[in-house]
Amino acid sequence: METETVHGSLTRRLTLASSWDAACGALAQSLRLTRAGLGARDADWEELLAPPAPGQDHVILKRNLNNQDENPCFLYLRCDPHGGEEIVSIGILSSARNMEVYLGEEYCGTSRGKNVCNVLDNSEHEKITLYKKYLKLESSTHACKIKLLSFGEKNCAFISKVVVHVRPVSAPSSAGSPALGSRIDLEKVQTIMESMGSKLSPGAQQLMNMVRFQQQDWTDIWKRD
Repeated sequence: METETVHGSLTRRLTLASSWDAACGALAQSLRLTRAGLGARDADWEELLAPPAPGQDHVILKRNLNNQDENPCFLYLRCDPHGGEEIVSIGILSSARNMEVYLGEEYCGTSRGKNVCNVLDNSEHEKITLYKKYLKLESSTHACKIKLLSFGEKNCAFISKVVVHVRPVSAPSSAGSPALGSRIDLEKVQTIMESMGSKLSPGAQQLMNMVRFQQQDWTDIWKRD
């Protein structure tokens, strides 16, 4: 499994947005991407959501005070649907104690946070408690939204890390498909039908001749290769 900070070309494959205001480009700095092949072990969340390095900046999400309606703090994650990867689990280190995950409007689950550390935020001049929480999705997805909960009556939330665990999109099973170059034994089919006292109609006989001709063409191609 590999871990990388999302920036540059990676932001075109995985994007993070918020319903609350943040400094331009700040959220991308908190985003971490972990990759694993199909069947690989789960992400090591204890390591991925470890306390931040001393002096590391946090992203501040601020509620829009001009909006009089209830305005929950949502994070929106989206993988490029053509990028060949899907989200399988999410972890967040933030001042919000808990989080809920949704696929569209469908509720997926809640993760209750665990106290990791206290840090001092220089911009707000206050001590912040950071909580880690993570959730493995029942089914992988290209997009989801996360509702941050339990950070008091404050009009801001602090984000240290948003870790997204992705894996390659599973290829459809081809177990039921015939192998390339497989043939239908037309002579055997015709023999079975005749033994049952059945005769092919002129249309069916024409179709069988066409299939026989196509199979002969494919045989010639394979011989040339």
